[in-house]
Amino acid sequence: MKFLRLPVLAVMASILPAAMAQPATAAPEAVIPMKPWRTRWALEAEVGGKKGLYLFDTGAGITLVSPESAKRAGCEPWGRITGFDMMGTRHDGPYCGDAIPVTLAGTTLTPPALGVIKMAEINPRDAELDGIIGLDLFEGRTLTLDFAAGTLTLESEASRTARIAVMRPLRIRLKREVNGCALAVMAAVPSKKGTLWFELDSGNGGTVLASKPIAQLVGMDPKVDGKQTADFEVLGEIRATTPDAFAPDMTMDGNLGMPFLRNWVVMLDLAKGLAWIGKPPAPPRPAIPLDQAIKR
Repeated sequence: MKFLRLPVLAVMASILPAAMAQPATAAPEAVIPMKPWRTRWALEAEVGGKKGLYLFDTGAGITLVSPESAKRAGCEPWGRITGFDMMGTRHDGPYCGDAIPVTLAGTTLTPPALGVIKMAEINPRDAELDGIIGLDLFEGRTLTLDFAAGTLTLESEASRTARIAVMRPLRIRLKREVNGCALAVMAAVPSKKGTLWFELDSGNGGTVLASKPIAQLVGMDPKVDGKQTADFEVLGEIRATTPDAFAPDMTMDGNLGMPFLRNWVVMLDLAKGLAWIGKPPAPPRPAIPLDQAIKR
C-alpha cells in the first residue's frame, strides 16, 4: 500500500495549516460540578481546610457556613447580619469575617462577608448540609448555570463570548441587601401593566411564585391559597410553566424557582449586571412534582 503514502501526506499537509489557523478552544476558567440535593443542587466546597456540602442558593444573597465550619476557619462570630426573606420574615445571625476563602473544584473565592447558619433550624431536612453558597461568592465574575447538566461554569472572556453567540439577552437587576454585601438577581417579566421583577432562585426547589398583587398579570388567581398552574412569558417563547405555582403575599413581585431554572441555561455577568438565557445542551430531567419532593 505504499502508493497511498504520498496522497495521504498531501492531504495532511493541506489540513494541518487550516487546523493551526483555527482559534484555540474557548475554555472557561472552571467548570464546577453540582450534586443533586432533593429538588435543588449542592456544591462541594472547602472552608477552613475541610470539604463540606453546601446548598447552592442564588436567592440566598449571602454565603453562610455552619458554626463548625466557621470554627475551623478560625472565625469568631461577631456583630449581626439582618435580612428578610421573600415572605417578609426577619432573620438575624452573626458575621463570620470578610476574608474567609472558599474553595470549589480547585478555585478559591472570597465572599464580601461570610455569615453563620444552623441549617437544621431553618429546615431539618437540610441538617446534613454545611451551609449555603450564594451569588455573592462570585462577585464580579461571569457564571453560567446549567441545572440540566448539573454544572456551574466560571466563564473566561473567550468562553463567555462563544456562549453568548447562541443565547438571548435577559434583562436583570442586581439585588443588594446586608449593607451591600448580599447579591441576588431579579429577572424582568413582561405584563400588560408594566415590567415585573422575579427573583431567580435555585434555593426554591419546587415552585414558581407570583405575589398576590400581581398574580392576575401573569394569569394566576390571587384568591387561590393552594397550588395552581402557572404559564407566563419571561422572554418571548421562554415561559415559566409548572403545575406547582402559588400566589402568596410576598415582598417581591415573584420568584422563579427550579421548575423554571432547570429548563434553561442562564449566564450571569455579576460585574456589569447583564444576563443571557438559552436552551440547555442536555435535556432537563423529568420534573419532580412538589408533593412527591416534600415527602423525600
